Amino acid sequence: MGHSMTGPSEDKLICRCYGVPAGRVRRAITDRDLRHVEEVTACTRAGAGCSSCWDDLQAILGEVHGAPPARHEPDATGLTPAQKRARVVEVIEREAAELLELNGLHLQLVEVGSDRVLARFSGDLAGSTAAAYLALKRWLVERFSGVCGRKMMLVELNVLEAQAAEARRQ
Repeated sequence: MGHSMTGPSEDKLICRCYGVPAGRVRRAITDRDLRHVEEVTACTRAGAGCSSCWDDLQAILGEVHGAPPARHEPDATGLTPAQKRARVVEVIEREAAELLELNGLHLQLVEVGSDRVLARFSGDLAGSTAAAYLALKRWLVERFSGVCGRKMMLVELNVLEAQAAEARRQ
């Protein structure tokens, strides 16, 4: 007789920031065949706040799809996603916070993958083509790439979400 993998109870709160229970996360994953934490975040908002529930979201994805979480496996740089995330957070807190504030921007880190940083920007310049915004994003990509030991992409979820919302309206 096989053992079934039992995850968090359906009503256990996974994301405290947005009050998202495990059942809603699990249903979104199965109903929409979600494979990545950022997809879960886009559908449920879980992980969109402080992102401390990332491991829980990844674990549920692993349970649903039968794959173990890869969060603790280093990639070609020798760093795990958790180590990369810690380095990116340090850049944001120590180097970028003041620049973001001076430009009236807020950056919400959602996820750090092997070659990408998923974030949401808010503020007047967010998603614009203003020179100051583009220069700041370029600088962030350079710093993230430097601390992660490989070229990193900066994926603006707010822009992708706005495009998806616009497409739904049409």
